[in-house]
Formats: sequence, structure tokens, C-alpha cells
Amino acid sequence: AMVACYPGNGTGYIRHVDNPNGDGRCITCIYYLNKNWDVKVQGDLSRGESVVANIEPLFDRLLIFWSDRRNPHEGVSYAITVWYFDAKERAEAKEKYRL
Repeated sequence: AMVACYPGNGTGYIRHVDNPNGDGRCITCIYYLNKNWDVKVQGDLSRGESVVANIEPLFDRLLIFWSDRRNPHEGVSYAITVWYFDAKERAEAKEKYRL
């Protein structure tokens, strides 16, 4: 799990894909902890490049999506992230990258 603490106002985790190299992560789950979040001030998950959907990181919201290249995203909030791993892909990645 990962705990993120980005208060907005231009701060955050850069646009990325959680599993660009086959490390075993299949599904990303982000649980938002943002009380009184104002998307006009603090932003959402989609700044910059092409956007499929704008998701506001509202309090008590759970966002679930594929961890691969289909879902680039940014972190701009207070949240807890966990991943579901594919056991075979994870084992192969550990062997390949000596994780």
C-alpha cells in the first residue's frame, strides 16, 4: 500500500502508469481521504494530455482501474493506494529484476 499526501495547489505525483513494465500489478485501487476538496482549487486526476475521464478525488470515494498503459493518471490528493497483483507476472518480474 502507499499513502499519498498532496494538498493540491500545483503539488502532486506526476502523470504515470502504475505498471508500465509488467511488474505484476493488475488493478489499482485508490481510496480518497479528501474532506472539503474543491476541484477548482486543488484539481483532479487529469492535468495535461488527453483525458478519458475527469475523476474528482472526493472523500470516501474508491476508484478502481487497470494498472497498465490504458490508464495514465496523476496524484493530487490525500489517498491510500493498493494494488491487486497477478502472481505469475509478479514472480516473473521478481526473477527478471531481482526484486
